[in-house]
Amino acid sequence: MSTDAMKLELIEWLTKLKEPSVIASLFNWKKASEAEDWYATLSAEQKASIDRGSADASAGRTIISEEIRKQYGRAPKG
Repeated sequence: MSTDAMKLELIEWLTKLKEPSVIASLFNWKKASEAEDWYATLSAEQKASIDRGSADASAGRTIISEEIRKQYGRAPKG
């Protein structure tokens, strides 16, 4: 099926939708897909911090959340 044919089928399906929650979900997905990429809005320092964290995780340098809670005295939510 061509892209144009898929678009037309989706348009036809969308015009027949009656369920408000499905319509709202599709609308929210559309808005999210149009939004600016949050990563592009970060500063160079923020991006570097994320890169360091990713490298740490890849290298196995992680701490389980229970250890962090013990260190900072916070109980798990819930």
